Amino acid sequence: MASENAPQIDSENPTGTMGGHLIKIQVGRLQELLDSPAEAKQWDRCCIYRVPPHLCRLNKELFRPTLVSTGPYHHGEPHLKPMEEHKFRAMRQFLERSGRTLSDLKRALEDDVSKLMDSYEELDAEWSEEAKFLELMILDGCFILEFNRVSNIPTAGGYSDSDPVFGIYGACTRSKPLFLDILLLENQVPFLLLEKLLAIENRITVDAVQYLDDFFPVFPRVYELYKEEKPAHLLDLFRTKIIGRLSRKSPPNFAVLETKPASAYSKAGIEFRESHTATISGFKLENNVLELPTYPLHIEETMRANLEVYETLHGLGGLEIHSYFRIMGGLLQSVEDVRLLGIDSSIQAEMIVNSLKVLHDGIGSFAEVESDLVPVVLRLNRYYRESGDRWKRRIREWGCNLRETYFKNPWTVMSLLGALLVISFTVVQTVFTTLSYYNIRG
Repeated sequence: MASENAPQIDSENPTGTMGGHLIKIQVGRLQELLDSPAEAKQWDRCCIYRVPPHLCRLNKELFRPTLVSTGPYHHGEPHLKPMEEHKFRAMRQFLERSGRTLSDLKRALEDDVSKLMDSYEELDAEWSEEAKFLELMILDGCFILEFNRVSNIPTAGGYSDSDPVFGIYGACTRSKPLFLDILLLENQVPFLLLEKLLAIENRITVDAVQYLDDFFPVFPRVYELYKEEKPAHLLDLFRTKIIGRLSRKSPPNFAVLETKPASAYSKAGIEFRESHTATISGFKLENNVLELPTYPLHIEETMRANLEVYETLHGLGGLEIHSYFRIMGGLLQSVEDVRLLGIDSSIQAEMIVNSLKVLHDGIGSFAEVESDLVPVVLRLNRYYRESGDRWKRRIREWGCNLRETYFKNPWTVMSLLGALLVISFTVVQTVFTTLSYYNIRG
């Protein structure tokens, strides 16, 4: 998906004008583009994107790796070069364990190199050479598989305990930042690559989804969902584990709804309960009790940002991650709101509020909600309105009753005022009598 196919402009031999500048369009180049195969299949394969400026303007660092680059987008950046040595060590260990050579891996993958290249939205000119691109894929794919191996069983890789990356020491000091780097959108490698490498290593067809499902041990296993298709990459697999179901490309179906703080709904009679589901699909409103899935609230801000941007750029119409955090950002605006979910720790509640505040500040009190969550939010708001209407109706009834009983006849009004006056004098007299008694005793 390289951008080098764009038409070239030659300003030295102008034949026309555009916006006051003389230009010459290379007609031969345009004809070449027109005669090229349709790009539909290429775009269908595309699943790894560069984050556009308008989506990362708040914090670009959320999308940039800190320790390791995997894939072409950040390869060669100065602060990531120290990890290259360890990537080569991982590939060497992979080859020794599998009894394969680098040439074996290249031959096994050469038929799929175009699919691997088409997975990227754009490739710089240096990666347009298939041989160089394939070597990078093999190097980074071996590193990811080796990191996954030692993450699950630190002593399984044959490394020293003091190894700075693959040993127990490395697991304590670098495991988390490496894990986050590998899951960044711009750091993805196609799942097809990992699947092929696993098959080459084991010399048999391996269920790569089941194998890599353990890369996220805290989340529920989802490999059984992938019967007829495969995840696009590890970030896509991670997203499926959070939402608990597969998503497919489709036009977004949004409803813009106003979401009030949880404390406002609570005053209207809504009770809140934390859902026990491990996915974000656990929203349920029954008998004035709203169940909320809260586990993903503790997810790293980096992961949340990359998940949202991925489903936006990839055209996943449900936008479940986006919708979940928009709704929770509207509901949980203060520590009081969070405590309604049974989270009593002030520190934890403050962390949740702060993590959601950036999102909520960007959207105000309105949330763009995907279609599956629309009924829940609509019912919640309808109950809130009806509750307010009940109080208003009751106040109006009291006012009407008072008017009909005491203010319809002028004599009744005078009697009521007289009674109120007598009561007032009685209260004043009682107060003065009490004060006089205490003054005499003093």
